[in-house]
Amino acid sequence: MQVVGLTDRGRERPRNEDNLFARADKDFAILAVADGMGGHRAGDVASAIAVEAMSELWDNLERTVPFSAGEAAEQLRRLASEANERILALAGRDPAKKGMGTTLTAGIIKDRILAIGHIGDSRAYLIKDDSIKALTNDHSLLQQLISSGEVKPEEARNHPQRHILTRALGVGSKPKVDIFEVAIEEGSALLFCTDGLTGLVGEDEILSVFQEEKSPQDKAAALIGLANSRGGYDNITVVIAAGVGGQS
Repeated sequence: MQVVGLTDRGRERPRNEDNLFARADKDFAILAVADGMGGHRAGDVASAIAVEAMSELWDNLERTVPFSAGEAAEQLRRLASEANERILALAGRDPAKKGMGTTLTAGIIKDRILAIGHIGDSRAYLIKDDSIKALTNDHSLLQQLISSGEVKPEEARNHPQRHILTRALGVGSKPKVDIFEVAIEEGSALLFCTDGLTGLVGEDEILSVFQEEKSPQDKAAALIGLANSRGGYDNITVVIAAGVGGQS
């Protein structure tokens, strides 16, 4: 299994408030993307705190025997809660950071099982041959409007309420995080990304990039380049795991 992560400020934002984590060792990997919110209120700090929890988990596991997939889901639940507490605590101590928050989409891969912890509108995709499947649902006002039929999916890209989140870390003491497991077929690929990509690049276009580009690094660079070619109005972050399940 190969993993790679790339992040880019984009063409309009003054700084990058996204953060990522991507590490793998044989059949075990941890992936995460986080999109900070709050602008001048330190969204980049919030996303760094969320990703730091994943980094600490990896460091601890390097000194122990990796846990099973069922335990991975519980670890993600715990880490999301801890990250939320750290964000709230720092915001409480520093008025300049009051109101900061972040999305978090994190995954732990063990053999052919993926455990996911997800809150916000960053996404995880499963890609295999000529198919792409979204594994997560956006926690956003826009997604609620689409689900209710008030907004058509093709209207989403330019909708004025597309950035309003209904869930995130840092906005309450008990974050509601989606935790679930997915079985992965041999030779599949995973894409974790922030909405700086999905707001400008469609799923069919993502699939085309995965089919056309050979290496995970080339795929990641091509996706970021495509988003930037369309304006790059937001920070863009992608994490890719290729050859999940034993096929390189």
